[in-house]
Amino acid sequence: MRIRQLSAAIGLVAALTVTLTGCGDDAADTAAKPAAPAASAPAAAAPSAAAPTGGQAAPPSAQPSGRGSAPAAGSGPRTCVAADLKAALAPGTGAQTPDQQGAEEIELTNQSKAACTMKGYPGVDLVGDKGTWNLPRYQPAQPEQVTLQPGGKAYVRIDYLPSGGQGQGQAEFKVQKIVLTPPDDTRQLTVQWSGAAPQDQSGATHPGTYVRPVAATR
Repeated sequence: MRIRQLSAAIGLVAALTVTLTGCGDDAADTAAKPAAPAASAPAAAAPSAAAPTGGQAAPPSAQPSGRGSAPAAGSGPRTCVAADLKAALAPGTGAQTPDQQGAEEIELTNQSKAACTMKGYPGVDLVGDKGTWNLPRYQPAQPEQVTLQPGGKAYVRIDYLPSGGQGQGQAEFKVQKIVLTPPDDTRQLTVQWSGAAPQDQSGATHPGTYVRPVAATR
């Protein structure tokens, strides 16, 4: 009888052990299984409109072309420069009487295809046997603007005091050529001298040889 009770007790203990073991496995399984994932977030909304594929790009900023712009309307003719002009002695210019004031007149012709203007005194150098004589300006004269159409002419007058010659005790400046620089220019034109030799007053304060401003007429 005691053996049966002991066997029954052992069986009960074994059954309880199996039951507890099963519960432990269920708990372990429950802990090992990850929680079900939450509902996935909705995908990012698609753009309302696709970027244009055939549209024009913004125009690039303008680049300089390297060409000068045309002058504004009404700006007037440009300034005459040596490259526009042909210099020559004006007709009738020649030797002068030693006792009277002489003059050499230079005729400037616009040989370009466009009108141009000049105003003021040209630079004038007399080149001769004693070097170069830079002539002073005749200050009482009032410069005026001269417009030269293509083929038009302007004039530069050189007043000079002729020498009576070495025999009269007057020093001469034997001129070989005239070098003329137009107003507002640095390039030069050359003309041969045709008058008498002027007195050498290159060192005088108020010489009798000087240049007048550009004029439209002689």
